[in-house]
Amino acid sequence: MDDSGGFGAPPPPPPPPSAGGGGQIPQRGIGDIISTAFDIYKANATSLLTIVAIVVVPLSFIGAFLTGVVFAPDKIESTDIFTGQTIEISDTSVGLVIAGAIIGALIAVIISAVLQAAIMRGAALASVGDALDVEASYRYGFRRLGSVILISLLVGLAVAFGFVLLIVPGVIFLVKFSVSIPALVVEDRRGTDAMSRSWNITKGFFGHALGVIVVAWLVTFVVNLVIGAIAAIFGDFWILQWIFSAAGQIITAPFSALVSILLYIDLRARSESLTGETLRTELARSA
Repeated sequence: MDDSGGFGAPPPPPPPPSAGGGGQIPQRGIGDIISTAFDIYKANATSLLTIVAIVVVPLSFIGAFLTGVVFAPDKIESTDIFTGQTIEISDTSVGLVIAGAIIGALIAVIISAVLQAAIMRGAALASVGDALDVEASYRYGFRRLGSVILISLLVGLAVAFGFVLLIVPGVIFLVKFSVSIPALVVEDRRGTDAMSRSWNITKGFFGHALGVIVVAWLVTFVVNLVIGAIAAIFGDFWILQWIFSAAGQIITAPFSALVSILLYIDLRARSESLTGETLRTELARSA
């Protein structure tokens, strides 16, 4: 009873179990997914940033060196016949441009594939409260390298084809296949099976998934915009451009991976009443 002689309000219910417990995982709104991603990021920042930096720093340096030095266009001086001013123009070999583009694309594919598997594995473990092991994350990433490349290629082709068909189908494919890589990481689904899994668990929750994707993209866009603005102050020195480009990837990749994993978990919590125990068992089985 309270001081007035009546009965006071009942105590608030206990908080719902999280993915770190064994009970049913609660559904999360868009804001909750984003804030949870930030919370897990802060709690595991050192390990998450290390996972990204190990691949991004050396490979992005190689790419920047090749495009900024080896395949850089030669500068030659010319005099404008009308003004008499001396100007600089680029004498670029088409072969060099093509070679640089191919090498840059290959490096980007390797960075993306290895990182997606390693960082999403780490993010998945962090989401259930398990400790992150950088070495184990990379062992997993290299074992799944082929699968990640295949899924990324298939999803990329589907989305690109969809955008060719007046944009809207591209957005649909982007959302419906958005958790294909998490399906690989958690359930060890490969190729089109991972894409089918993503398509099925987004059924009925398209708007929710789209909202999460848009908000996460806006966050990473703003971060990269700020980093790009700072980089512009230092001009076009290739080594500084490499430093800022690598920094942008290192900072934003863990957040993007966490959002993807948390969206995947949330979709399964909504459609399958996923429990923390089931999630941890699946992660152990797919290791």
